[in-house]
Amino acid sequence: MKNVESFVMTPTLFDQREKRRSLLFSHTWRELIPQVFEDVPKYYRFGNIVASFGFWELWVWQFVRTIELKPGYKVLDVCAGTNDIGIRLLQKQPGLDVTAIDRSREMQVEGQNRAKDYGVRIKSVIHDVHELPFPDNSFDVITLQAASRHLQLNRVLPEIIRVLKPGGHFYHCDMLKPSNRFIEMAYLRFLRLSVAWTALIFGSTEASRNCHDYFMDAIANFYTPEELSEILRMVGFVNVSCGKSIWGGMVGFHKAQRSMETGNRQAELSPSP
Repeated sequence: MKNVESFVMTPTLFDQREKRRSLLFSHTWRELIPQVFEDVPKYYRFGNIVASFGFWELWVWQFVRTIELKPGYKVLDVCAGTNDIGIRLLQKQPGLDVTAIDRSREMQVEGQNRAKDYGVRIKSVIHDVHELPFPDNSFDVITLQAASRHLQLNRVLPEIIRVLKPGGHFYHCDMLKPSNRFIEMAYLRFLRLSVAWTALIFGSTEASRNCHDYFMDAIANFYTPEELSEILRMVGFVNVSCGKSIWGGMVGFHKAQRSMETGNRQAELSPSP
C-alpha cells in the first residue's frame, strides 16, 4: 500500500477528497453532530480529558502558546463550542476583542456561562461557519480548534481567509491523520475504545452513541499534518508552519498568514455545484 506521505496534494486531489468526505459524512454532520452537541456541553471539556487520558489539557495549552496576540486585536474563534479557547486567550491577553461563532446554541449557552464565571466578555454568534457572517478583512487573528474534522474545508478555509485581515494570522489545532501508517492503525483502535468508554462514563445520548464509529472514520478520511499544510498554501495562505505532537502527528498545530495582497483563491477552491 502506498504511504500517504508520497502523495502530493493538488487542488484536484483536494476537491476529490472533500467530495468523498461529504459523501461519507454529510448525514452525520447535518443530523447527528448537532444532536451530539445538544448532549455534551456540560461535560464537553471533562469528556475530552477522560477520552484522551488527560492529554487534552496539554494539547490545548500547547495550542494557546502558539498564538501571538496584541492588545486591541480582533479575534474570531470558529467553532468556539464552550469558549474554552476564547477564555484562555483573554486570560493571556485581556485587551482583546473576541467573537465566538458556532452553530450549536447549546454549546454557546454553556460557553457564555463559562465566560461570565471567568469574568471575561466574548461576543456570541450562532451561525453555520461555512458562511461566516462578517465583512471582508474583519479580524486580526482567527482560531479553529478541534472541529475541522467535522467541516467541509473547501468551504470553510476560503471563508476564513476572506474575513481575515491582510497580514492577519490563522491558527489551527486538531486531531489529524498520522503520517505513519502503523501509528495510524494504533491510533484508530485507541479512538474506538476511548469514545466507547467516555460515552459509558458520562451516560451519553443515543445520538452520541450512534457516532461511535464516525469519530474513527473521520480521522481515517482526514488529512495528515503535511497535507493540511499544503492545503493552506493552496487556499492562499503564506508562511505556513506546522508543529506536531510527540505522538506522530496525531495532533497538529498550524499557523498561517494571509498575504498582504487583497486577492485570494476562493473561487478556485469553492466546491463544485
